[in-house]
Amino acid sequence: MDIIYLSVMGSVFGTLATILICIYLYVLYRVRYMGIWAVGWLVLLLRYVILDSGLFPWKLSAFGLSLYQAMTFIFVLMIVWSTYSFVNKPLNKWWIYGTVSIFVASSALNVLPSPLLYKLVLPIYAGCFAIIWVGLTFIRHPKIPKFGRLVIGWAYILMGLLNLSFPFIVDGSWYGPWCYVFGGTLRLLIAVGTLMLFFEKTRTDLINKEIQYQLLAENAIDVIYYYRMPEAAIEYISPSVLTVTGYAPEEYYADNKLIFQLIHPDDCSQLDDFINNLPGSVERPLTIRVLRKDKTPIWVEQKCVPIYDEQKQLVALEGIIRDITQRKKLEQMTAAFDRMNMVGSMAATVAHEIRNPLTTVRGYLQVLERKEEYQTDQDKFELMIEEIDRANNIIREYLSLSHEKFANLKKCSLNNIIEALFPLIQADANSSKVYTALNLSDIPELLLDENEIRQLLLNLVRNGIEAMPSGGNLVIRTFLADNKAVLSISDQGAGIPPHILDHLGTPFFTTKPTGTGLGLAICYQITHRHNASIKIDTSNTGTTFFVYFSLPTP
Repeated sequence: MDIIYLSVMGSVFGTLATILICIYLYVLYRVRYMGIWAVGWLVLLLRYVILDSGLFPWKLSAFGLSLYQAMTFIFVLMIVWSTYSFVNKPLNKWWIYGTVSIFVASSALNVLPSPLLYKLVLPIYAGCFAIIWVGLTFIRHPKIPKFGRLVIGWAYILMGLLNLSFPFIVDGSWYGPWCYVFGGTLRLLIAVGTLMLFFEKTRTDLINKEIQYQLLAENAIDVIYYYRMPEAAIEYISPSVLTVTGYAPEEYYADNKLIFQLIHPDDCSQLDDFINNLPGSVERPLTIRVLRKDKTPIWVEQKCVPIYDEQKQLVALEGIIRDITQRKKLEQMTAAFDRMNMVGSMAATVAHEIRNPLTTVRGYLQVLERKEEYQTDQDKFELMIEEIDRANNIIREYLSLSHEKFANLKKCSLNNIIEALFPLIQADANSSKVYTALNLSDIPELLLDENEIRQLLLNLVRNGIEAMPSGGNLVIRTFLADNKAVLSISDQGAGIPPHILDHLGTPFFTTKPTGTGLGLAICYQITHRHNASIKIDTSNTGTTFFVYFSLPTP
């Protein structure tokens, strides 16, 4: 009995070790399958302590036999369930149906006068085959780390094979204690294998997650960076920085001051304020301009979080940098439309009242200049009438900005409108030594207001001619692009400086000595009423205005 007692205690010790490891891993990582494993092995431990140790004479009563079988089935079912959970699969319900059916059949046999062997063979063998299935599942599953799955898988298989002999040793046998010792050893192997398997799986999962996060960072459109504060160096910057700024990550690693050299001169003070007020300044986004490698200015928005060490000292910044150039352009366009609407509202209410007294003044000046006593002042009268006419022209353009004006859209040919105006355009261009050319492609008829399109065309052509005071070529084209009809007007002027380009379309903004600053504002308003858009391509070799018209639906 001492040998049997010691062998059972060895099996108990192996089971206890498995339980403690499962509980430790569950408490540490909160993974469900470890909790299920721990409960299953705990049920088996209770069976060893209460029944296998002889503390309760379970072999002599139907209740004791049913309790033994129930605890065995619960252990097996929990191990099967935890294995399904470990491989990320739902528990097959046929395991539950099968377990309940075998338990009912075994309970019925317990009340019959039959040998103990017959009463235990069905539940024990069913449990053994289930344990062997668990071992095979671990061995054959490709996503489980190899070494750990082999250790725990073969330990479960050997334990299942060993338990096939249990019905023959339950009444006592010379090799029974050795079976308990070997079973305890297998449980220790399962405990060690569980620990190895879990840490191998955890390490693999961490590597996979690290790869996923790395792919996310490297494929992100926004620039992700990690900047060390004490060393003032970039520790990591994502490859998307090449697309945004034109400089590769290696160039930033090689030169810690490169990022500061890209800041637009007008925004350096804003960056200095951000740095000097750290970490409080990270609470709001930093929006500044950056010069790309090709010296093109872009708008970027930077958001970051501070990283502190154990002494609460700021040691690094983690953040993202986003190219918001397109958003800024949309904001500028919206602001321009708002300004034009404001000017239009003023035009609708004020302009008519101004023109009436000017008409009266002009009429009286014409009457006075005919009188004999004013014949010596003819040049003064002509100057005053010219200035009044100029004021009337400004008011007429001013009125065209009214937001209450609606375009009279009809289907017509854009090419025909251009060809009808071309003689007038040529006459205006020849006087400025500008050669004009047409390059009209076959485009469908569009919904247009002919009068407004004429004004749009004349304004853009006049701007192109005035951009070439020494002469040059002016080309008017029409073509199809991106499922839109495009009107383009190209000149060979000196181009538009960036600081002026941002303000194009603003009412009363002009660089011409005698300009009103309303020509382009009217063009933008006309395109807006036609659901069209204007894009500008400019360089030191010339400027092209593109007007994109939507094609009519069939």
